[in-house]
Amino acid sequence: MNASSDNEYYKNWDTLAALAQDGDKRAYSALIEQLIPFTRSVLAGKLAEIDWIDDVVQDALISMHKALPTYQAGRSFKAWFIAIIHYRKTDYLRKVYAQKAQKITSFEDLVEKNMDPDVTLPSHIAEYDHVEKLLEQIPAKQRDLFILARIEGYTAKEVANMKNMSETAVKVSVHRTAKKLKELLS
Repeated sequence: MNASSDNEYYKNWDTLAALAQDGDKRAYSALIEQLIPFTRSVLAGKLAEIDWIDDVVQDALISMHKALPTYQAGRSFKAWFIAIIHYRKTDYLRKVYAQKAQKITSFEDLVEKNMDPDVTLPSHIAEYDHVEKLLEQIPAKQRDLFILARIEGYTAKEVANMKNMSETAVKVSVHRTAKKLKELLS
């Protein structure tokens, strides 16, 4: 599609939405059929799990259905709907990361669960206890970021999304915490 045919295509959404508001079931059905692949393409690459895309698509379409009476004919339906997609994606990620945050695991449990006899010797368990005690000396927010990034293995981007922070702020905090732990260990 070129730019002018793109504009016509999306203007068709404006028309379909206005007709759907007036109760035209065929227009509503056509709109939904066009929005499903569009929503998937908007979300592609923005979610860590491919299975999440269908969940967010469904949430976005349900929200669009509920909010359709508030759509103002004459305004860009595409922009209006993209905002809905964005908010549904954000809500979904908050829910996912909140569930992950509830599954807090102690450092000992992580070590035990991930212990490889060739790499981690049981005789070093006392050292892990010492590191866990040192972590308790770090402020809670920094400690949480460090545990998520360095112990649980989340990327800085994932941690930033979980904690509503910038990726750079997460990296700086994790780096400073690691530096502080090294100081405390020496």
